[in-house]
Amino acid sequence: MQTIRETKTSNADTILLPVPKSFRNMKIEFTKMHGAGNDFIIMFSGVKPPLENPGKIPEICSRTRGIGADGIIFISKTGDANSFKMKYYNSDGSAAGMCGNGLRCSALYAHHHLKADRNIRFFTDSGVLDTLVTGKNSVKIDIPVTKEFAKTRLLGRTVYYGSTGVPHAVMIVEDIDKVDVAGTGRKIRFHSFFGKAGTNVDFVSFPEKENGVFKIRTYERGVEGETCACGTGISAAGLCLSQFFSVKSPVTFITPDKDILKVEINFSGDMFSGLKLEGPAVEVFTGTLKSGR
Repeated sequence: MQTIRETKTSNADTILLPVPKSFRNMKIEFTKMHGAGNDFIIMFSGVKPPLENPGKIPEICSRTRGIGADGIIFISKTGDANSFKMKYYNSDGSAAGMCGNGLRCSALYAHHHLKADRNIRFFTDSGVLDTLVTGKNSVKIDIPVTKEFAKTRLLGRTVYYGSTGVPHAVMIVEDIDKVDVAGTGRKIRFHSFFGKAGTNVDFVSFPEKENGVFKIRTYERGVEGETCACGTGISAAGLCLSQFFSVKSPVTFITPDKDILKVEINFSGDMFSGLKLEGPAVEVFTGTLKSGR
């Protein structure tokens, strides 16, 4: 028989949709969330559900045959009420060290569903990161800098590259609306300069007036296309603007869907001491993956 998904929305409606055959005999609770349109399926894996299998993730993230998302986040306990483990997978099933928009969503999830305080610590594959729930749908998070940013020339353009938990290449463009994010982004993402792992690619344009808002668009590795927003990409762009263009902190960005995110670049004297990102996190609906008879 057909496997179904029963989804309960905030107004108690019930939606029945097809679910991949590989989910037979499963019943797993999930929460759909997004950070500036970058959407995720969050699951609390304290009970170790069998879904944490990279081979099944593309099916559940499919927008036509599953729930639909840019990635899946598994959250598990650490033994402390205000600290958790976070494991992130892209929609193609590949693991990533962390995800900025996903981390904000994880913090809001832990605060709402796991009774955590507003200050929450997460153990990720890119290090231990602190988060702060700053409002009903707003979270500020630590962003790791795991590789210092430098610049090079690729495809005849200057590219700034490094890692904010995951690798990023930042390009400054004149008119962001005319950028071929899919085409140019893919060429940079798979460029031999970045080796087998490749990189995410961020396109940034300067504001028309001083102290204005920077526009940004991102090609995301693992999704293999443009996403509505990328937290680690916005953070990488903010750091590059500070490091190479002397832009003062905080650096404000606007996404294609008009979401606003702010990057704080902190210093201790003349030494860089940390990076923080503040932006939206929204719960869309909760539901259950379950099999039919």
